[in-house]
Amino acid sequence: MNFELTVEQKILKDSVRKFLEKEIAPIVDDYEKNHTPITKEIVRKTIPFGFIGGLLPEKYGGGGLDYITYFLMIEELSRVWPSLRAVVSGTNLLATYFYHYGTDSQKEKYLPKILNGDVTGFFALTEPNVGSDASNIETTATLRDDKWIINGSKMFITNGVDGDLGIVLAQTDKSKGINGITAFIVEKEKADYHTKAIEKMGMHSCPTAELYFENCEIPKGNVLGNTGDGLRLGLDFLNTARVMVNFICSGVAQASLDAAIKYARERKQFGKEIGSFQLIQAKIAEMATKLKAMKLMGLEAASKLERGENCRLEASMAKMFGSETALEIVDTAIQIHGGYGYSREFQVERLYRDIRHFTFAEGTSEIHRLLIGRQLIGISAFI
Repeated sequence: MNFELTVEQKILKDSVRKFLEKEIAPIVDDYEKNHTPITKEIVRKTIPFGFIGGLLPEKYGGGGLDYITYFLMIEELSRVWPSLRAVVSGTNLLATYFYHYGTDSQKEKYLPKILNGDVTGFFALTEPNVGSDASNIETTATLRDDKWIINGSKMFITNGVDGDLGIVLAQTDKSKGINGITAFIVEKEKADYHTKAIEKMGMHSCPTAELYFENCEIPKGNVLGNTGDGLRLGLDFLNTARVMVNFICSGVAQASLDAAIKYARERKQFGKEIGSFQLIQAKIAEMATKLKAMKLMGLEAASKLERGENCRLEASMAKMFGSETALEIVDTAIQIHGGYGYSREFQVERLYRDIRHFTFAEGTSEIHRLLIGRQLIGISAFI
């Protein structure tokens, strides 16, 4: 398998890095330390590169990018600002769902707004009592005349606080089990629901919310796809999301390795740079080796994804190994920084907080171990 990047990929990766270093990196610390939400103006700056809609065909306003190219851009964005990556990805996910499952009228109405950065998007599946077991969604939607009435709550929703447009999964017929869940289009200006920001450990510039629906009315036509197909729609892009997590984690791990090398070259103890100490060199060597392994696993999974091959095993491996290894790399970077690594003066402290949740986002490490075991052994550990 050839992992050499194409000339076009190298040029785009370099252009994205230069843009992020010049336009985005200087504002990150100020925004994060003050918990300032990312604005639409900042998001719009990323659109020309294809961060929103990059995987969509050009005739629909997308970038026509392949998976590897898009993930490489996500890696660069994550290296600089994980919060911005999360905001962008939340909106990009909406564009993907509308393109694949929206009617012609829905695409015409919503896609231009999403691709132009006029709206911020969210996807609401997780609930207070529903995480890994997505089939047991408790939020309900009942059809009354020409309106759907939604009742329930959603938890840990990226862009949920200020999101303008979202997809909400709800039970429409519990007797049908997984075939009784439907995806609904919810517009904040037209739907009466409440949001509550969740105080969290990291990514402070990307607000996460709990959503409350109490007899929330939405039009009958605001169903995405077919009634009862909601869970399938929600799970269709799980492999894509899991592979992308690997690249997100690679970006944060790369930033941590870069910071550790820089600090090791500059920090002096006992009259010389700590980078000359054997234990520091050993730590950095291990960090770089683990990072290389992460990236190779991500590229393998992305390659299979691009070819349309079954990559459930590779996606789970890349996601699980990537998230856990990135956490180890950032932790080592903090150790190299010593006391300064525990302070807000250096970015490694923030990177640790930003990356921590990826061991459970898009499926916990424990769940992925069971998924990998099922793929290898052929026996499911799930009841």
